[in-house]
Amino acid sequence: MLDTSKVLEAIGISLHVSFVSTLFAFFLSIFFGYLIATRKFFLKKYIVSFFGSLTSIPPVCAGLIVYLIISRSGPLGWMELLYTPSAMIIAQFIIIFPIMITLIINYIEREYPQLKDELISYGASQKDILFLLITNQKGIYLTTLLIGFGRAISEYGAAAIVGGSIDHVTRNMTAMIALETAKGNILIGVTLGAILISVSLIISFGINYFKNDD
Repeated sequence: MLDTSKVLEAIGISLHVSFVSTLFAFFLSIFFGYLIATRKFFLKKYIVSFFGSLTSIPPVCAGLIVYLIISRSGPLGWMELLYTPSAMIIAQFIIIFPIMITLIINYIEREYPQLKDELISYGASQKDILFLLITNQKGIYLTTLLIGFGRAISEYGAAAIVGGSIDHVTRNMTAMIALETAKGNILIGVTLGAILISVSLIISFGINYFKNDD
């Protein structure tokens, strides 16, 4: 029998955690991505390569790192974040931030030199250039948002480690799919799986749409 309240609760937790982690990662990606892409400094190449390497970090390893930091014996254990939605947000942030900042850096490094020379000749300031970079092609930023959100909402390993899949608290869609399927509640697993696939398809459509729009 399908428990609608449990399904809706899992969807709500997934959307909340993924939305918050994606927004944090997005705004920090724009801020630091702009600083990195528009300046020449020592170790810049290595920092960009480092972020690029982190795009393929296994989610379960990201979860393990966060667990070691926020567990009772960890340096941030006093904050009591383990097995809370906040812990899941931190883990998802670590997973998607490298992906999003890499996309932003690549875009700005491609567009900035041409815009800089042209706009500075008209007396534009750095703020004007940044504003134009953001507003000139909104599609790249919307695409980055969708990619980050899609990666976050479909993640299981990290969220399970630091969230603990606690009922009514941290049990998101992916955790409930695994749990209910293992218990033999196939209907709930299939329902949530279909919803997750639908979200992924919508995100993929949005990414392709905004890419073509640019």
